[in-house]
Amino acid sequence: MRRRAQAGFTLIELVVALVLLGAMMTLLYSGITFGLRSWDAGDVNGRRMADRRIGENFLRRELAETFPMRWKDPMELRFAFEGEAHALRFVSSRPAGIAQGGLALVSIDVEDDPKHPGTTNLVMRRALADPDAADFTPLAQAEPSILVEEVQEVEFSYFGSENDFADPRWLPSWPYKSRMPEAVRVRMKAADGTPFPDVLVKLGLGEEAGCLETSLQRGCRPRRT
Repeated sequence: MRRRAQAGFTLIELVVALVLLGAMMTLLYSGITFGLRSWDAGDVNGRRMADRRIGENFLRRELAETFPMRWKDPMELRFAFEGEAHALRFVSSRPAGIAQGGLALVSIDVEDDPKHPGTTNLVMRRALADPDAADFTPLAQAEPSILVEEVQEVEFSYFGSENDFADPRWLPSWPYKSRMPEAVRVRMKAADGTPFPDVLVKLGLGEEAGCLETSLQRGCRPRRT
């Protein structure tokens, strides 16, 4: 009597099924890995953009608080403002620290990152404004604070005029020591050369804000605090 043939899969069918299953698992794993990498990249870029906007907003507020302090110099009128093409130093009406009052010396520049060689950041330094100071020397000992990370370069320009009779214009540096600019523009580029949106700030205080005047004295006596 012949035995009834049993239904089942052949060895070739099992091998083909295993090969198809392995291919499907490989494609599924590749898709999940790509999705996770895209998510991580988007998250990093999002946090980087948020940090950049926070730094730009802080820079905008700091520039808006520029104070027209005069250096203690009996020979000539000099405002405590040094505007260069790639660096800026000025006096802010915001205090240098939480427990400190008065004015603050501020510098903004691009500096190398000591923890990441080859990387440069937009850095701010702040120091207490000494009433007897004649320059920005105290800033050399101030601790740096990073405003914007991975910045290739920064370019400052200044809007103003030499006197009240000249038309104001944009200048790559500020050469008029006895005048304050009306506005400051900041242009930055990322490490890959991508330009950031311009930061344009109108200085809120006029030159007369740095003077103390009384009914007995019409001249300007420098205001320090």
